[in-house]
Amino acid sequence: MKLLSANQIRAWDQFTIQSEQILSIDLMERASRSFVDWYLSIYKDTNIPVHIFCGNGNNGGDGLAIARLLTDKLYKVKVHIVNFVAVNTLDFNKNLDRLKDYSHVKITCQEDILPAIHSSSIIIDALLGTGTNKPVTGKLEHIIQYINSLPNKTISIDVPSGLPADGMAIGTTVMQDVIFTFQIPKKSFFLEVNEAYCKSWVLGDIHLHPDYLSKDLLDVDLSDVDLVSEMYKKRKKYQHKGDFGHAMIIAGSKGKMGAAILATMACLRSGAGLVTACLPEIGRDVMQTSFPEAMINIIGKEHLITIPADVGNFTIGIGPGLGLNEETIQAFKLILLSVKKPLVFDADAINILAMEPELLEFLPVNSILTPHPKEFSRLFGTTESEMERLSLAKNMAVRYQIIIVLKGAHTRIFTPSGHEFINNTGNPGMATAGSGDVLTGIITGLLAQNYIPENAAVLGVYIHGLAGDMALKYESVESLIASDIINNLGKAFKTLIPDDHISK
Repeated sequence: MKLLSANQIRAWDQFTIQSEQILSIDLMERASRSFVDWYLSIYKDTNIPVHIFCGNGNNGGDGLAIARLLTDKLYKVKVHIVNFVAVNTLDFNKNLDRLKDYSHVKITCQEDILPAIHSSSIIIDALLGTGTNKPVTGKLEHIIQYINSLPNKTISIDVPSGLPADGMAIGTTVMQDVIFTFQIPKKSFFLEVNEAYCKSWVLGDIHLHPDYLSKDLLDVDLSDVDLVSEMYKKRKKYQHKGDFGHAMIIAGSKGKMGAAILATMACLRSGAGLVTACLPEIGRDVMQTSFPEAMINIIGKEHLITIPADVGNFTIGIGPGLGLNEETIQAFKLILLSVKKPLVFDADAINILAMEPELLEFLPVNSILTPHPKEFSRLFGTTESEMERLSLAKNMAVRYQIIIVLKGAHTRIFTPSGHEFINNTGNPGMATAGSGDVLTGIITGLLAQNYIPENAAVLGVYIHGLAGDMALKYESVESLIASDIINNLGKAFKTLIPDDHISK
């Protein structure tokens, strides 16, 4: 699913209006009907009063249309208009005119007198839309503060008033229970800093013209099942394990062998035909007993001291539990000199790059780095805000021609072309030891199967999160551990596999 900026959304509206030869108020009516259809399916009791707060822009126009349509369905509606700009928009005025014949809809414009609202009433926020670009002030801020002080269930139309469609909340913002957003979720819904304002959202399809989405300027995608299903590669009947690649997980040191085991298990569970664990002698027995399907290459006693002579023949994932011994660092440098195809870097591999950032210049094109925010800051520098960190990640991916998987509640994948993918699977239970090691194994396993690096990263992150979500059917967010993610990888992949998943 494409994610658009506020300006692109407005352009999409205009594209639809011109392509379908309709009026802008017709599109507003379409949007309002989509909300009312949803509302009727959720709130069936017409005796529950509805208070709609409308600005005098187009979001307020939506609110006025919703008031009329709900009244047609016998709901008891009160409208509170707040004139926050000097001139009403044309479509706002048209919808206000359409309400003149609805004498039983109470409309107030007394902005200095806050309405009394019973706690059982439902509040609909239609004050501000996607055009918000500065903090709310004055009477509008006062009204939003009043709404936030009430215990009532509150629904925001398209975006919570006060929240920009593209970025961070910049002032007083409506604290609602759910956002009913038109056509696509907004970029701001996926920012950690906006969590308090974007806990739940519902999509309303208003049938904007799909041809607009073919434009090359759209460079942000939400990783959903439709997107990753297109990336998924069906297996053919006569394929054998050699067709699915040979991965090598270079990981582990004294006291950190669990990371190597988790990454290796996840790699094989993600479909790699063969997996070799390259690890020190201290990890031999625990790896062989816990995971007999893996082959082993032993180098060093307690940490990695050099590299296999044939390291260039494998698809490499490196870093989990690797350690920062000086011999290990030198071995890491040898890998950069020896391997010319994309690698997956995680954990201590990223920490080594942060210690010697000049090594970034030697990363093979399309290599995949999987830092969490602190690792990212150590590697590329600290930033003042989340938005600055995301911008820096995009710039670094382009500069070094690498793929950066910036882990978080909504993991971001930045590509060498400047494209961004936002993941929408996963849960707080996955914030646990070893979860990142599992992700490294998954991505390495997909890369070994000749997925292009971008797809390996996007699909890997999606499957990782989905497996974590499936684990919550049996575990709580407190009890979930990394092994639970691995144990649910098969179920996660099955959501992408058609019934005839083996090509004939």
